[in-house]
Amino acid sequence: LHAEQCVVAHVEAAHRHGADVRAREAVSDWETTANGVSVRTDKGRYTADELVVTAGAWAGEVVPELETTAVPERQVLGWFQPTSREDFQPETFPVCSVASPEGHFYATPVYGVPGFKLGKHHHLGETVDPDDVADPRPADERVLRSFAERYFPGAAGPTMGLETCLYTNSPDGEFVVDVLPDDPRVAVGAGFSGHGFKFSPVVGEILADLAIHGESDHPTDIFGLDRFGGAGSVPG
Repeated sequence: LHAEQCVVAHVEAAHRHGADVRAREAVSDWETTANGVSVRTDKGRYTADELVVTAGAWAGEVVPELETTAVPERQVLGWFQPTSREDFQPETFPVCSVASPEGHFYATPVYGVPGFKLGKHHHLGETVDPDDVADPRPADERVLRSFAERYFPGAAGPTMGLETCLYTNSPDGEFVVDVLPDDPRVAVGAGFSGHGFKFSPVVGEILADLAIHGESDHPTDIFGLDRFGGAGSVPG
């Protein structure tokens, strides 16, 4: 799946169902009121009966209750030019996950963009401010290159690119999908810990269920805030 095309498909589906999508609009704050919820952005103010917050690495800033349960972590991905290109095509090399003494790495064949893609789960373990994330450094490249040279030497040619991204980690590495303990009109999705994107369709369905109905037909107990000592979990 192409991540960007998946996002476009979701937005187009939302449009078809009557959603009003407001892109490139920064949220400054929100509050609950006697009549519902209010959200203020840099372009206006919106009111609704319920609110769903999926703020990614900024979840802990947008929802203070998530400050310690949705923690941003800096990640770095690398693309390397294979010396034996034919061995790292989709037809000959699978998407893979490798548990090694050096850590948990993942790789994809040459596809879409030039280069063998490689990353390390919890790269250097750096907790960061999501608004101040350092560009790739030599130490980042060394982590990825040393792994490639040992386990995939045919892919360890010149570095073609390095890119930073962000994880948002929960304490146990599982998702946080729940309503807030003090106000069930606010549902939150956060702490996806580097493996949430592929589950976004069903997570979105669960969040809509929680916001509108207060419960979901999908099992949600494992994702409740109460597992961290809170009281926000709803039946699932």
